[in-house]
Amino acid sequence: MRAVYRVARATFFEAWRRRFLNAILVFAVLLIGSSWSFAYLQPGAELKLLVDIGLGSIRFFGMLIAIFLGVRLIADEMEKRTIHTLLAKPVTRTQFLFGKFLGALATVWSNIALMGIAFYVVFALKAPQFREISADKGPTVHMAFMYANIAKAIGLSFLEVGCIVAISVMASTIFSWILAAIFSFFIYFIGQMVDFFRTLATNQERVTSALQRGLFAILYAVLPHFEIFDVREAIVKDQFLPWTVLGKIVVTAVLYMCIAMGIAWLMFKNREV
Repeated sequence: MRAVYRVARATFFEAWRRRFLNAILVFAVLLIGSSWSFAYLQPGAELKLLVDIGLGSIRFFGMLIAIFLGVRLIADEMEKRTIHTLLAKPVTRTQFLFGKFLGALATVWSNIALMGIAFYVVFALKAPQFREISADKGPTVHMAFMYANIAKAIGLSFLEVGCIVAISVMASTIFSWILAAIFSFFIYFIGQMVDFFRTLATNQERVTSALQRGLFAILYAVLPHFEIFDVREAIVKDQFLPWTVLGKIVVTAVLYMCIAMGIAWLMFKNREV
């Protein structure tokens, strides 16, 4: 475990020295910070725009950081030939791989935390304008739901980028870093529309071929369901997000990460470096 910690710690501090990733973080924070101004573009839908832009930015830029960092973890060490020095020390391939993953995870999570704080500040400044007073629901209760749901949404972003980091690391053990990035982007965006595959798999009128419906059913079962991490609609509608549902999402995210890193371990332990 000490070797894993050393690799993770080195990866964390090295990642924070990457100017490109820092530039993405700065741009994301600036966009989130200015999201309140975009709300005026559509009178009557200020809350929806603020939540969409703020939480959408956290998810999108978190995804970018996770992919660009994840696919370069092993590739950079191989290009610089430092991987031979690391593996020559009392560090096994397993320790190296999981140390890199945990270091990248800590880096991406710290980025998500900074973006989340920025959005919370913006929302807190804008919140008084969104207070709704009704006969059976006071403004304090309403805003308490909003703040709690936003906290849950940011928490789900931590899980989502964790899955993306794991998928990116897995891809980097199979492909070159460019192909790994393309693969990771493809999996992420196709994972946003898996419900469409379920519709096709169960719609016999639209898809008459049983073979095609079976293929869509397999895609629905195999692909990550990234849409489960997006709860912006529930926030806007002020719907309570049950802890049981969140618990299922947590278990699903951990399962995604375990499967992806298991495949990465199988590929990396036999890979020629």
